[in-house]
Amino acid sequence: MKNIVFDMDGTLIDSSKAITNSINFVRDHIGLPPLDIKTVTKNINQPDANLPKIFYQTDEYQEEHRRLFLEHYHNECVKNIRLYEGIYEVLQELSKKHTLSIATNASDFFAKKMLEHLQIKNFFKVIKGRNNVKNVKPHPEIINQILSYTKGSKKDTILIGDSQKDELTAKNAQIKFIFVTWGFGEKIANPLSAKTPKELLLLLNDI
Repeated sequence: MKNIVFDMDGTLIDSSKAITNSINFVRDHIGLPPLDIKTVTKNINQPDANLPKIFYQTDEYQEEHRRLFLEHYHNECVKNIRLYEGIYEVLQELSKKHTLSIATNASDFFAKKMLEHLQIKNFFKVIKGRNNVKNVKPHPEIINQILSYTKGSKKDTILIGDSQKDELTAKNAQIKFIFVTWGFGEKIANPLSAKTPKELLLLLNDI
C-alpha cells in the first residue's frame, strides 16, 4: 500500500477561472485592470514569485485584499471548477488499495468545499491546507503532517503535482514525485511525469 498525496489545483481540479475571477474582483476594487488566466496560473506556481506585487502591485498582501478575495472566492470556488477528465476513475481505482491525501496551499475549508462539490472528497483520508501549517509548500511541513496522521513512511509516499513548487516540496520532504503535464505549471525536467490521468495510473502501478 502506498501513501499517495495529491496537490489539488491544477492536478485534480481545473480551478484556473475561479482563481482568476477572484483575483480580478480584488483588482477591480482597487482600480487595476484584469489579468488573464495564463498570467495568473503561470505565476501562482512559481516558488519565488512575488504574488502581491504581481496581482495587486503591493509588496505585501493587504488585509483588504485577503478579505475581498476570500469573500468572492467563497462563492466562486464551486461555480467555475471542473475535474480533469479521467481523474474520478483514477481516484476510484487508487482508493481501493492505497491511502489518498490532499496537500494544497489553499485553505482546507475551500479544498473540502470544492472536493465535496465535485464528489471526490470521500476518496481522501486527509485534506491539509495552508491554514493547517505554519509553512506552506514548498516547505515539507504539510507532507510531514499528513504522514504523522496516516502513520505512513516516506519511502512509500508519492506526491503528485503540476508545478515546480510541488517538486520542491517532495524534494524537501524526501519523498517521490510525479509531475502531471495537464495542469497550471510549466513543464519541468523530471524523469517521472504523466501526460494523462490514465498514464498516471499506469505509472503508479509500476512504482
